[in-house]
Amino acid sequence: MHTHHSRKASDLIVPIPKSIEDWEGTFRLHPRIAIAAEKGFEAVHQLALELFGCKAGGEDILFKYQAGMEQEAYILTISKVQIVIKAGTDEGAFRGLSTIRKLALLTDNQLPCCKVEDSPTFAWRGYMVDCSRHQFSIAFLKKLIDVASLFHLNRFHWHLTDDQGWRIPLDGWPKLESIASKRTELQYTDGRTYGRLYSKEEILDLQAYAHARHVLVVPEIETPGHASALLAAYPEFGCTGGPYETQDRWGIFEEVMCAGSDELIGFLGDAITQIAELFSSPYIHIGGDECPHAAWQQCPRCQERMRQLGLTDARYLQSWMTSKVCEMVHNAGKQPIGWDEVLEGTEQLGLPKDLIVMSWRGVQGGLEATRRGHQVIMCPNTAGCYFDYKHLDSEEEMGTLGVSTLNQVAHFSCVPDSLQAQAKAYVLGSQGNLWTEKVTTSRQAEYLMFPRLMMLAQQLWKPEDAGKVLQSKSTLTQLCDALDLACYRGE
Repeated sequence: MHTHHSRKASDLIVPIPKSIEDWEGTFRLHPRIAIAAEKGFEAVHQLALELFGCKAGGEDILFKYQAGMEQEAYILTISKVQIVIKAGTDEGAFRGLSTIRKLALLTDNQLPCCKVEDSPTFAWRGYMVDCSRHQFSIAFLKKLIDVASLFHLNRFHWHLTDDQGWRIPLDGWPKLESIASKRTELQYTDGRTYGRLYSKEEILDLQAYAHARHVLVVPEIETPGHASALLAAYPEFGCTGGPYETQDRWGIFEEVMCAGSDELIGFLGDAITQIAELFSSPYIHIGGDECPHAAWQQCPRCQERMRQLGLTDARYLQSWMTSKVCEMVHNAGKQPIGWDEVLEGTEQLGLPKDLIVMSWRGVQGGLEATRRGHQVIMCPNTAGCYFDYKHLDSEEEMGTLGVSTLNQVAHFSCVPDSLQAQAKAYVLGSQGNLWTEKVTTSRQAEYLMFPRLMMLAQQLWKPEDAGKVLQSKSTLTQLCDALDLACYRGE
């Protein structure tokens, strides 16, 4: 690996911290140094020992408690003889550890002396991976969590159900495994299938790994659209009774959950209760996107539900479904999140106030949600947040549907100029989204995600001038190489 002993910490640390002073000299990290931690920092201490292959005991590296600091804030000092990380929480101490680790990767363990004072701008700094279309291994998802945490990201939104496969294990619903989790691969003629459920053990293992790195795992169950896989297993949950199939094509399908089915409502209540028990995150994402309403217009049960509720248009059933599912999420002790379509068809019934809106179709959904008093996660596909899009507009380039350049990501802001000052408090942050219709390997996923996700991490930790973000590209490429990540190397 290339070494750059002359480079200053201020040239190397990404995301760029709130405050940094460069000092003379370097600290050499090697297996014979010892790491100590004050009470309360046992977890980050153990992780540091594992990551650096060092021993416990002496104070060559010291995690030190300092009262009165914000949740994720840290103060890092690197002198020629000692590294000290001060924080008020294990999470803050971990952010400091991540900064040390990046410096070590970039300098062949010759860390430039410096003082860093740092804390984040936005609370929600995340990424989403679609594991319905392409089911990544737990080992690869752990790799992504590790890299994401290294750049101070703290949310992994796990897209687990869709038309092309159901991935969440639920007791009492055996056809989820035998039918909903598998799709017949239509490009072959031999009837081979793709997909499976993740096991509870795998999910718990992944969460434990994520929690050690202060990343929340946020599960998503799609409602009421994108439901072909579920309906294939339990056709009684659909408007026509089927037959349905777990799809091996991409797009938006007319078959959706039947808003008039009490059996469906019973299933969703049980599913959300079990998901809430399996996932320790305080959030459950309930989907809500791209749900056609044609089936509801023709369905006797849906029409009866509308009569009972006094609804005048089938599209209003969407907000009834959203509110019903949110109630289930509340009963399970969690907070619901939905894609920005949850704002539609709400004229008669409205929405629960604590529903967080994830704005993906540009920023308009986010702007409307803040006007209505909802918290918002801004991840517009129009502004660099969709990582299944191509890096540049070329037929030779990997990706689908659109283009999302490094320049766009570098210019991204969670709080667009069109957002009123009082509404900015409603913006929790953002995330980068990787949909996987055309992604078939983990290396493809890496190439599409990096360095875009790293640049987005900068704008969520400490928003910077786009030029400054783009200048970090060579450093980010070097980190990708050190972390064994495929990455895009163009402009």
